[in-house]
Formats: sequence, C-alpha cells, structure tokens
Amino acid sequence: MNTIEKWKKLIDILLDFTASDAERDDAAMDLSNYSNDEVISSLLEMARDDKVDDMTRASCGESLAIILIDTNTFSTEIHDSLEGISKTEFIKIIKHNKREWIDKIDH
Repeated sequence: MNTIEKWKKLIDILLDFTASDAERDDAAMDLSNYSNDEVISSLLEMARDDKVDDMTRASCGESLAIILIDTNTFSTEIHDSLEGISKTEFIKIIKHNKREWIDKIDH
C-alpha cells in the first residue's frame, strides 16, 4: 500500500462513526505522520466535533500539534479553532516539544 492510500484510509476510519472509538483514535494518532491539507482538515473537523469521544478528540489535537512541529510551522488558525480536550492536548505537545512556541499559545 503506498503512502497516499494509507493516509486516505486512515481518514476514512477517522471519519467513520460506525468504526469503534479505539479504531478512530488509532487512526487519529497515525495521521500525525502525514502533513497535507486533507489530513489537517479531517483532524481539525473531528477535534472540534462534540459527538466524537474525548479520547479521539485529544488524539486529534496531539496529531495536529505533531504535524505543525514536524513541519516547523505554527498555525494560529488551528490553535484558535481548537477547544476543550483537543486544545489541552495540542498545547501540552507544543509545550513539551517546541518550547519556543509557548508565547504563541494561550496559557
């Protein structure tokens, strides 16, 4: 399976409300390895959806932070659009891995 197929399959699992919470959470975490607009958009959508369980929302926030760190590109738009557990986990990952961005995030 090539890389494109893998991230698209992971997005399909993440967005599939019939998949188990564990499968969706694993997909959210695995998506941290891919940096493209479709991945980021899907993670952001699920991070902000209150119908998604907290574990998966938290993993979406973590994955978004990891993607930004890996690409060395902070996004105020992503940061500002997160809330609750997804924002908490996003900030935690940034504080732990990219201390120079601390002034860009809410405390």
